[in-house]
Amino acid sequence: MTVDAESFEYWNFVSRSRAKLAEELSETDISPNDLAMILNRASGVATGLSEARIHRPKGMGWNAFKVLFILWMEGDLEQHRVAMLAGISRATTSSIVKTLVGAGHVEQTPSTVDKRTHVLFLTDAGKVLIKESYLEQNDLLSGWNNRLTGTEQEILKMLLIKLLSGGE
Repeated sequence: MTVDAESFEYWNFVSRSRAKLAEELSETDISPNDLAMILNRASGVATGLSEARIHRPKGMGWNAFKVLFILWMEGDLEQHRVAMLAGISRATTSSIVKTLVGAGHVEQTPSTVDKRTHVLFLTDAGKVLIKESYLEQNDLLSGWNNRLTGTEQEILKMLLIKLLSGGE
């Protein structure tokens, strides 16, 4: 991943924003918003690149990848739990599952515990798709990841987990 004109323009925008905020809101700590903008950009780059180069060509989006990944890692799971782990709404999950079922990647059966929900599981084709997609995404993002040393990667992960574990 190289610094392109769009990325350069974005960081110029961030710099201009910092200067304007410091001028107009001089008594305000702007670092929380600064951090949020950087985190949002990093997430957008990783997901956008993965989606454009890997997931869309395979007929799915980032959220479908997350659903498949969760089922791969967790095994059979109730649909509402998949939604919770993926951080997406139940309605969005339902739409994604419908598409994945239609494509033959996921099957669903009524829950034996709660008849109002379904238990989802990967088909053999779904297992192949998620493994291939995961490996391709991992290869794609390794260049980005490897800009940091192993120690830096661990520190960054620890700091992000600390931020995310602090509640909302």
